[in-house]
Amino acid sequence: MIKNYLKIALRVLLKQRLYTSLNIGGLAIGLTTSLLVLLWVKDEMSFNKFHPNYDRIVKVMLNIATESQTTQTYELTAPPVAEAMKREIPGVVNATCSWQNKAVFTYGEKTNEETGLMADRTFLKIFNFPVLNGNAETALSKPNVILITQKFAEKYFGQADPVGKVIRIGNAEHCYIEGVLENVPSNSSLQFDFIRSMPDSMSTASWVEVKAHVFALLEPGVNMKKLRDQMKPITKRHMPEFVTGWSYFPYSLNDWHLRSHFENGIYTGGGRISYVRLFVVVAIFVLIISAINFTNLSIARATGRSKEVGIRKAIGAKKSALVAQFLGESFILTFLAGLISIGLIYAILPFFNDFLDKKITINWLDPSYSVSLLGVLLLTSLLAGFYPSFVLSAFKPVLVLKGAGLGNSAGPAWQRKALIIVQFTITSILMVGTGVVYQQIEFIKNRNPGYDQRDLVRIEARELSQVNRYRQARTTLSEVPGVEAFSSASATFQGTFGRNYVEWMNGQQRERNMFAVISGDHNLTSTLKMKIHSGREFSPLLASDSAGVIINQEAARRMNLADPVGKQIQVNGMEMTITGVVENFHIASVHQMIEPTVILFRPFQTRFFFARINKNDRAATLEQLKDKYESLLPGAIFSYQFVDQEYERMYQSEIQVGTLANWFSAVAIIISCLGLFGLASFSAERRTKEIGIRKVSGASVAEIFVLMNKDFVRLVLLSLLLAAYPAWYMMNLWLEKFAYHTRINEWIFVLCGLGTISIAIITVSYQSMKAALADPVKSLRHE
Repeated sequence: MIKNYLKIALRVLLKQRLYTSLNIGGLAIGLTTSLLVLLWVKDEMSFNKFHPNYDRIVKVMLNIATESQTTQTYELTAPPVAEAMKREIPGVVNATCSWQNKAVFTYGEKTNEETGLMADRTFLKIFNFPVLNGNAETALSKPNVILITQKFAEKYFGQADPVGKVIRIGNAEHCYIEGVLENVPSNSSLQFDFIRSMPDSMSTASWVEVKAHVFALLEPGVNMKKLRDQMKPITKRHMPEFVTGWSYFPYSLNDWHLRSHFENGIYTGGGRISYVRLFVVVAIFVLIISAINFTNLSIARATGRSKEVGIRKAIGAKKSALVAQFLGESFILTFLAGLISIGLIYAILPFFNDFLDKKITINWLDPSYSVSLLGVLLLTSLLAGFYPSFVLSAFKPVLVLKGAGLGNSAGPAWQRKALIIVQFTITSILMVGTGVVYQQIEFIKNRNPGYDQRDLVRIEARELSQVNRYRQARTTLSEVPGVEAFSSASATFQGTFGRNYVEWMNGQQRERNMFAVISGDHNLTSTLKMKIHSGREFSPLLASDSAGVIINQEAARRMNLADPVGKQIQVNGMEMTITGVVENFHIASVHQMIEPTVILFRPFQTRFFFARINKNDRAATLEQLKDKYESLLPGAIFSYQFVDQEYERMYQSEIQVGTLANWFSAVAIIISCLGLFGLASFSAERRTKEIGIRKVSGASVAEIFVLMNKDFVRLVLLSLLLAAYPAWYMMNLWLEKFAYHTRINEWIFVLCGLGTISIAIITVSYQSMKAALADPVKSLRHE
């Protein structure tokens, strides 16, 4: 019997090639999209899980309460916290500290800039980064030693064994290679190409100097709330002067990648987990749309099978047997769509990985992949085939054989229309969401950061910022033809900067708060084209400016200073005079509020050069800057970034989300249109005689066209109304994650509505015109 059912199913599918192709195509597109999203979700959820003790590893985070009753959260802490954790906190097995390190390496004729870590000897006892060659137990226990990854080793040493060799760092420092590490997995929050040993003196460094990442390995079963309470007294014991403002807390390795948005010292639910949840919902929605599309197309082609069902029931076929047959046909279609989607996934995955900067692979030996795929196919098959199977199997043979089988009941007609409404409601939500994401990305790109990013190049200063080299470097580089302005600073103006305590008098009361602090030279504000609000910029002719500061408007507001120029403040205990106030500017992401910022005149404490170059001859200017730089610092690599390009990279996640949203909208529109095409086909089939009678009675082609389209336009309009509030609400929640964001404009809903209606009319027009142009004689003979 199963063999007979299979033959019938294949015969029907081959006979109705158009509907079969539409069904398989719609399901394949939906499955491909959903499976790709689920692969991305699996990769996001797998971050850091390769560490055997990932559920027991925490990062130590720092909360600093300010005078304004707000709390700022920092990932960096003081290096001595690691030793204090081991000694003083019950349940802590081990602790380590590290920080990022970028350096230029030279071996033989090869010179490159690499990014890695400086870490103490306990780092590899907490994290699982296997040592392939060397002794993991003694690694990093000596000064001036380094562990390198396989990728690093192959770049400099080829296939030769690098262990025991000496490699030069910068111009003078040398490191002994004591081991080779396995390449760091792409799903690791810690990314590096080398690990250098950290000086033991770091454990006794200042408790106020927050510059290290501190990690701890806990005993099994440690209560995180209790641990947080136990960590609070650390500041009281070691930093009594900051006891009211500073507190450390544990941040689980499980949360590092996904949950990273803190407000007022508390995790508020943001971070990449919001995108994971969003895309899981989207994947489910796309599957639902695909299933609805399948249902409508199945019912649309059921008119041709009503007599088959009637005859089979008349000769004794049971309803359960018919349901089993139609579900079997659904599974065959789903299985074929699944095979096509697997092929599409393999074809698309390389581009998908490149776009998202991922290394997602499919391992069929992992049961989770095969079981998940079969589960999705089975679920889709049931969703897509359940309703049509029961509709087809419920035909009454007497009515069917009299020609009154399908579509004469108002109930099933409204059910089919409801499915179309659901499809286009979801599609409209995705379209509105895409418009809002685009609008916010454009808002970010066009938002004035408070300085001019165009044609501004940031250059790594390295040793050239030292006192004995700075003046020569500044003079030599600023005189390169094409360099219109030149300056230096300790901040990147894109997230890398320092903070320190600032004190001032508010009436008779002295107040203290943590501000962003930037060291710069006298040309910093003019080179970055910051606008002076009051006062003046630094002058090289005034020695007193070494005790002067420039603040931004937000700092003046926080200090409650109506006329701040000339006022005295303390920065890290040093008496300073405010010489000028600049308009507010961003030194970090637009996700964060503008920081109150103090600029010090400290040319020799900078880390970066900033050059504003002539846009008409960028390449020649950069080449000359490179030549001059390398002449000043032989063996060094000229490392530079265009600030505006770096600014865009800060919002890569949002740009990726926007592109994926466009993709989801396009997929939803395609699949929904297939479903609408199926319903239009069904409607034209059911109303064949009606259209024939209308044409014989004198109805024009235009009237028939409007008659066939108006019902579908009503359905789409209703979908738009149902989608409006959910789309507005969800996108407002998304926008709230930005400290500065656009508002949702009404034109997005108007464009979405016009676009959706236009697409619907175009989709239905084929069947409408076909019905309107049909010969009425043939229509009246229709059985």
